Amino acid sequence: MDILEEKVSKLLKENERNKSRWISLKIIDGNEKILKSIEENFNINLNDKELLEKKLKIKDILEAKGIKKEEVKDKMISSIIFMSENVVKDVVSLKKKDYNAKDRKIDKILTSKTFGIPIMILFLGLIFYITIVGANYPSEWLSQLFGWLQEKIIYVFEIFKAPVWLKSVMIDGVYKTLTWIIAVMLPPMAIFFPLFTLLEDVGFLPRIAFNLDKYFRKAGSSRKASTNYVYGIWL
Repeated sequence: MDILEEKVSKLLKENERNKSRWISLKIIDGNEKILKSIEENFNINLNDKELLEKKLKIKDILEAKGIKKEEVKDKMISSIIFMSENVVKDVVSLKKKDYNAKDRKIDKILTSKTFGIPIMILFLGLIFYITIVGANYPSEWLSQLFGWLQEKIIYVFEIFKAPVWLKSVMIDGVYKTLTWIIAVMLPPMAIFFPLFTLLEDVGFLPRIAFNLDKYFRKAGSSRKASTNYVYGIWL
């Protein structure tokens, strides 16, 4: 890190040099969007020849220690969290030291190798079942309502003696398509998303992400994609 930070510090203005370590970490991380933002906001060239050479040198050092490129970000985050925890221990005093004991007990069950995946499948299966079965009733009610409205609309067209092609376009095309989408899609979405939000609020979704992390990594993805995958299964 010092190898890169020294060069970054020289590229920055004197009043911005306190950010050299953070910028160095982002260079190692390699997020193109963040790097572009750094160049624009700090007015520095991150494609500097010497800077790129030092970046390659750090890459060689990391590879020599068995740290792959995709593992760098996780190790950075882990290090930040570890340092944050130490800072919290130094400056925060708690009246009840075992305040999170209940959460830790829940974690042992919901993220355990034995029960984590089965419980996750059970909960998600229950949500899908409630959504599918529960959506049938409002879907049927909406279909009946739209069918009744369709008869009234047809009656209005007939009063004004609208041409057949116009009735076909407006009723068989626009109206039926729109009402079918509403009747079929709105009820399950109105049930599924509040239930899914509830799981997120009680902290179950992060635990799902933790359980799926290993499998998504094997597929070349990350735990961030796990909740999107659950959404994808439904949609």
